[in-house]
Amino acid sequence: MPSCTVRNVSLNYLDAGTKSHSQPPIVLIHGAGGNSSRWQEQLEPLGETSYTIALDLPGHGASEGSPCDQIFLYREWLWEFINTMELEEVVVAGHSMGGAIALDFALKYPRQTRGLILVGTAARFEPDPDRMEALRQGEYRPEWVREGFSAYTSQEIIDQFIQEGMTQDPKVLYIDMLACSRFNCSREKLQSIEAPSVIICGTEDVATPPKSSHRLDKHLPYSSLFLIEKAAHQVMLEQPESVNKAIFDFMSF
Repeated sequence: MPSCTVRNVSLNYLDAGTKSHSQPPIVLIHGAGGNSSRWQEQLEPLGETSYTIALDLPGHGASEGSPCDQIFLYREWLWEFINTMELEEVVVAGHSMGGAIALDFALKYPRQTRGLILVGTAARFEPDPDRMEALRQGEYRPEWVREGFSAYTSQEIIDQFIQEGMTQDPKVLYIDMLACSRFNCSREKLQSIEAPSVIICGTEDVATPPKSSHRLDKHLPYSSLFLIEKAAHQVMLEQPESVNKAIFDFMSF
C-alpha cells in the first residue's frame, strides 16, 4: 500500500490510473470510522479515466496519526496531502463525514476544487447522543451496522463490515462523530461554492437521509442529484454500478 509523509506522519492510500489522464484527479475521502476500502468498488473503474486516490485519513486504516475532532482539521490534512502528492486542481469525493470535509475544502480552497462528489452526506449532522456515549466508553454494537445497509444488501458485505468494525477502537468512530456534530455548512456557505457538484444518496439512508441531499442540491449553485434505489448509507458498496455511472456522467463536465 503506497504512502506519503505529511507533517512527519505516514498517510496511506490506494490509487489507480495515472496522472497523464486528461480528466482531473479524483481524491476519495471515507466517512466516520472508515478507511480507503469503502471505495473499493469505485477505485479501479474511476482509475480508467482519472488518476484516482482513496486516502486513509490520520488514525484510520493503515495511516499513522490520530483522528481529528473537527472537520476543518481533516480539511487541512487533505490539503497538505494533495500538495505533497503534487496535484493541482482535483475533484474531491466524500462519503458521509468525508462529504463534510469535501465541502469545507471547496470553501477554503476553491481554486484547487475542480468538482465535488458528495455521497450520503449532509451540510449538518445530528449524531445519536446515546450512541456517541456508548462509543466514548469503548462500546461497539454490530446491530448499528445493519442500519447502514438496505435489506437488499448481501449478508456477506454486511458481515465484512461488522468484522472490520469489531477490530477498530470505538473511540476513533466517537471522535469522528464528534467532528461531524460540530460541523454546520450554512445555506450562505453552500451558495458560495462554485465548483460543479454531484450528490448521490441511497433512498433508504437513515443516517444522512435523502432530505439532506435535497437540501444540498437546493443550495449548491451547480449541482445534480442522484437518488439510488435499494441502497442505504453505504451506497457505494451496495449499488456500485449505479454510483459509478453517476460519477462518470458527472466527470464529463
